[in-house]
Amino acid sequence: IQVHPDILLALNQSPDELGKELKLWAAVSLYQYNKLSLARAATLAGYHRFDFEKVLAKFNIPISNLTIEDAKNDIEKLKEL
Repeated sequence: IQVHPDILLALNQSPDELGKELKLWAAVSLYQYNKLSLARAATLAGYHRFDFEKVLAKFNIPISNLTIEDAKNDIEKLKEL
């Protein structure tokens, strides 16, 4: 992505630094809106999955869509086994 030099100066970042940050934000956003899985978003961001989970936690973005009700249902099904 070409970025005007004034933007880089305002952010105090090199083109590579900004590129990495934009990839991270894109990955977070695509994950948050269910466009990418956690693993694929981590790959896009250039992070190990565990490290990407830490980034998500920092922004209070859940790593699972599992609800309390879903968990209770799963527990009940396991008890039946």
